Amino acid sequence: MRSASRSLLHGVIKIPGRSEKIHIMCVHMGLFASEREKQLSILTERINSHVASDEPLIIAGDFNDWRRRAEYFLCQELGMKEVFKTARGAYARTFPAWLPVLSMDRIYFRGFEIIECNHLYGKPWNRLSDHTPLLAELSVT
Repeated sequence: MRSASRSLLHGVIKIPGRSEKIHIMCVHMGLFASEREKQLSILTERINSHVASDEPLIIAGDFNDWRRRAEYFLCQELGMKEVFKTARGAYARTFPAWLPVLSMDRIYFRGFEIIECNHLYGKPWNRLSDHTPLLAELSVT
């Protein structure tokens, strides 16, 4: 079976008056476990080669990770934490938007502290996508 085309967005923010760069990545992982495993491995390699280990980093998006395999790559390999699991003890349920039961979408971070996080559900959010949006306010540590 042919897999869908997936990509990665990687932005770098330089805040005036601060020396470090903030890296922000948006991902959309594949539907199949083997595809996600390969994508997470490639993502880890890219981060290790393009992002200094002491620079703040956010990775957010649709991980399609109901089996929680991203945890190994992002938390164990890169020292990241997931916003909702850290703040509330469990991943936010985001799919399907009309009755979220699966935790498919995540916000991982390092070099920040959580100020607030919200799971946006109900109208109008459930009409924008088949996934409900997540919102986090973070502060650079």
